[in-house]
Amino acid sequence: MSSTMRRKALVLSTVLATLLLAPGSAGAQSASPAGPSPVERAITLASPAVVFIDTSVKIHVRLIYQNPNAVSGLGSLSRTYAFDYATGSGFVVNPNGVIVTASHVVEPEEKLMRNYAANRLVLEGFGYRYPSANSSPFDQYTLPVGYQNQLLQQCYRGVACTFAITPIETVYSAVDIAQVQLPKGTPARVLTSTGFENTDVAILQVNGTNMPTVPLAGSAADLATGDEVVALGFPGSSRDALQTGVTQPNKVFGRVSNIRPQGTSNLIEVDANIEPGMSGGPAIDGSGNVVGLISFSLLQSSGESGAKYLRTVDDIKAALADAGVATASGPADEAFRDAMNLFWGNHFSAAVPALEKVLAIYPGQPLATQYLADAQAKAGTAEDVPVAEASPEGGGGGGVPAWAIAAAAAGAIVVVLLVVLATRRRKPVPAAAAAVPMTPPVSAVGAPAPPQEATRVGVQPPPAATPPGAGAPPAATAPPPLAAAFAAPAVAPPAPPVAPPPAPVPEQHPIESGGGPKFCASCGHALEAGARFCPNCGTQVSA
Repeated sequence: MSSTMRRKALVLSTVLATLLLAPGSAGAQSASPAGPSPVERAITLASPAVVFIDTSVKIHVRLIYQNPNAVSGLGSLSRTYAFDYATGSGFVVNPNGVIVTASHVVEPEEKLMRNYAANRLVLEGFGYRYPSANSSPFDQYTLPVGYQNQLLQQCYRGVACTFAITPIETVYSAVDIAQVQLPKGTPARVLTSTGFENTDVAILQVNGTNMPTVPLAGSAADLATGDEVVALGFPGSSRDALQTGVTQPNKVFGRVSNIRPQGTSNLIEVDANIEPGMSGGPAIDGSGNVVGLISFSLLQSSGESGAKYLRTVDDIKAALADAGVATASGPADEAFRDAMNLFWGNHFSAAVPALEKVLAIYPGQPLATQYLADAQAKAGTAEDVPVAEASPEGGGGGGVPAWAIAAAAAGAIVVVLLVVLATRRRKPVPAAAAAVPMTPPVSAVGAPAPPQEATRVGVQPPPAATPPGAGAPPAATAPPPLAAAFAAPAVAPPAPPVAPPPAPVPEQHPIESGGGPKFCASCGHALEAGARFCPNCGTQVSA
């Protein structure tokens, strides 16, 4: 194989290997864009598990007081009050309806509840007004009349009054909020609550099946200052959120500012601008795992919100263990993840049935509904990439599995090498240069260059010249000293094998015009009668 052919074979093998090992193989007709970042993908997969929680309270209060007009000398007054207490957020950790939220979202502070019921009962019962229109019914007040004021103060302390406080928790999933009519939500019961003063984690249970979930991280010990987190939750009041049809939680980005001990646990301080109503929602890392629970913020002296704090995933796991429930993922999670990988890989035709499967498992899932509409609109367009042209991960990179790529590349290189070796073994012996008449190039000194065969001078002794008329073709004699010098190899040739001394070379004579033997005037080669060119060096013979 010539050097040119070898170079072509090398280029071919390199091109084959490059095409097969490149991220996008030659089989892919179009490359998909990079798509969402890993954090954006994590938020999308976690969002369906975030729920809106509305806590209302029913309080039955009974006041016992002295009444001289009564036979017993005692009088009683009782009322039942119901009101919206708080709204917050939470997240599903088991498809059967296990939900994590903050204790203060679902566990009203008893003192505040007593204040509310006592104010309503005594102030309204005896015809008093609150000090101003901005007065809170949850604060304590002093009445101008001693007897009524004494009753009020005793009621606050639970001496003159008895209270029955019943919190009512209602969970609204994104599916509930997405309904055309105002949703009813799902009643929940509290399995356990650590209380705000402790670790502020509550575990709820609703009747659910195949609900979307979000996974928990291993431990908050893996967090470090500067790590990025994303807080998810529904800000604002329940009425605002439910009536506006906001189906997706807010996403608030921030970083871990500090991790400090708090009692027997730790607090995670973040610089995220978390809003009221997001309490109880999850804070996830870049992989979509929950690292903490949104708990509270400190108020500055100006009244503005200061540092924000998360309870750790370790506190969440402890509360789940106390409630006797475990985390788990469900079929809706796996189906949604697979469908979104197809969508993000621009495999819109394949994503359509995958997203329909999600909605069959968990009907009404808003994100799946949204992406299904997008996939249907793009299926069959120039943006649509067939699944067969892309990697199994749906990343849109195209190609085939890595092991198949490597095997194909190795096979292609082996084939090329075999072709090179086989061609070398079949290489024909070049014909003698004298067989093809040619005009030799002129050397620097004006003498004709030696024929191509002269490059072998020194490798083996040249054969003896055959006298004319011996019946064998004329053999080349050794070239003149000047021509041999130009043909010498750049490196010293190996020593020639031992051989009998060559036969004496016939004496060379100038070319004569008579009928005797003729020899080339240039190289001394014996010429046949009538030859016009020397068969050894190609020099034209004089007539």
